[in-house]
Amino acid sequence: MNKILIFSIIFLSLLGLSSCSQEEITTYKDTDNIYFSRAFFPLFNNDPVIDSLGFSFGLENPLIKERVYKLAVRVQGTVSNVDRKIKLTVDPSSTAVLGTHFTLPENIVLHAGKEVDTIPVTLRRTADMKTNKFTLVLNLEENEFFSTKMKSKVINVITKKTVSYIRFKLTVEDQLTQPKGWVAGFFGPFSAKKFYLMCDLMNLDPIIFNQSPGGPGLSVPDVQYYQNFMKRYLIDQKASGNTIYEENGTEMFFP
Repeated sequence: MNKILIFSIIFLSLLGLSSCSQEEITTYKDTDNIYFSRAFFPLFNNDPVIDSLGFSFGLENPLIKERVYKLAVRVQGTVSNVDRKIKLTVDPSSTAVLGTHFTLPENIVLHAGKEVDTIPVTLRRTADMKTNKFTLVLNLEENEFFSTKMKSKVINVITKKTVSYIRFKLTVEDQLTQPKGWVAGFFGPFSAKKFYLMCDLMNLDPIIFNQSPGGPGLSVPDVQYYQNFMKRYLIDQKASGNTIYEENGTEMFFP
């Protein structure tokens, strides 16, 4: 009799656990969350999670008038077999102007069969970006397809720094500053005139310098070649009576 009672209790307990698991799964399916992917998943293994990004046209060819930034979004929940509309709004704190500095698609959706998708944000190169930086703040909001229960997370307990899952800030400008691919030990102090002269003489795409040294076109042999080429060019120009000067009047040089 005692054995029957014990088996009955175990059976009912297992049945209860099964019911709870089923209920949790059903609830989860009914609450699909939408969030910005890079706030949770870094682009590369060693990258930090981010909820903001800076973009500059400064390294772009002057003929380039716009670029499309693909803003990744991800769903936590089910993958649907139909397109689902995403509600994306421009935050009032934005200084970038819709139709002038950027445009967004008329219909923004998470496409059928996708867990991760991208929203194409077209950034336009305007004359006022030469002297000003503009910010575009985008918010994900709830609608009939998605909730936004994932709000933010503290990523530094000491500084209390947080990363937002539903708010993303893009800063755009057209000011040339020293790119991270500029190796001062080989190229010397950075200047726009020196940078563009080097790119023009060797037919280099300025955009390759928007990466850390060691990337494509910026290996040690590449950098050494650029340095030696420019040193020889400046020496030859000076010998022919055409010394090359920086904008501030000092003689241009490479170490």
